[in-house]
Amino acid sequence: MTRITVFYNGDSIAGFEAKGHTGYADRGEDIVCAAVSALTQTAYLGLAEYVSPDTQVSQKDGALRVNLPKELAPDRRERAELILGTMLLGLSSVQENYSDYLKIIKKEV
Repeated sequence: MTRITVFYNGDSIAGFEAKGHTGYADRGEDIVCAAVSALTQTAYLGLAEYVSPDTQVSQKDGALRVNLPKELAPDRRERAELILGTMLLGLSSVQENYSDYLKIIKKEV
């Protein structure tokens, strides 16, 4: 199962971590893994391009962690919320259809 932990600082999303393999199908044929990877990696690319090049990313086998800089101007914070909120919409849809393979966890930091 893949677990997505979304880190919150109050009402604002501070980052996220995706860990684990979904186990839905064999490597290269796993549509759940492909969906999760596409959504999370696109969110990181959007954050790095449109919010801050200082967005922190850490990738290891089966794990992706993304953290926003602590201080963001209000317009950049709004962009980050839109990007991360859209990612969460997509992930929530995947979780609804494949709940045995994906779990989203919210965590205050």
